[in-house]
Amino acid sequence: MKKVEWFERQFTFGVSPGLLPFYLERLQGTLPRLEKKLAGMSEDILSNRLDGKWSIKQNIGHLAEVDEIANKRIDEMLKGVSPMSPAVFEPKGDYNAKPLREVLALFENNRKENLKKYAQLNDEGLGKASLHPRLKVMMTPVDLAYFDAEHDDHHLVRINEILKGLGK
Repeated sequence: MKKVEWFERQFTFGVSPGLLPFYLERLQGTLPRLEKKLAGMSEDILSNRLDGKWSIKQNIGHLAEVDEIANKRIDEMLKGVSPMSPAVFEPKGDYNAKPLREVLALFENNRKENLKKYAQLNDEGLGKASLHPRLKVMMTPVDLAYFDAEHDDHHLVRINEILKGLGK
């Protein structure tokens, strides 16, 4: 089966604010899923760029950077800034040179900040929206949480592919 690539995916936004707890549960679960999946793996395997694509560490570093943008995007929505900040398309950091624990710590820090910001939103804030620059659709914080949870899963699937490709 050929998976649908990220930039080919279609999303439906305008979801109910009552769905936010479900998306936050998924976002909270990404770190434990990563830790379980990668336990005992060597730094070499985690830094391997299978087929010239991002390594496992680069995928995790990218997720950490996406959380920085998401945090900024929530603020932009609340302030009425539109369009929101653009996405991160290439990892900025040299994550392959860092130990996995450092890359995971960066992700954990950024994710905690993001989840804290979501927890502080009231009903009025949950209804604010801003234009997503690539998708050209209005998104609320709830839509962003859904989108980011899907994005996490996209990278978790990619990490599975890397591990399988390396025979792990």
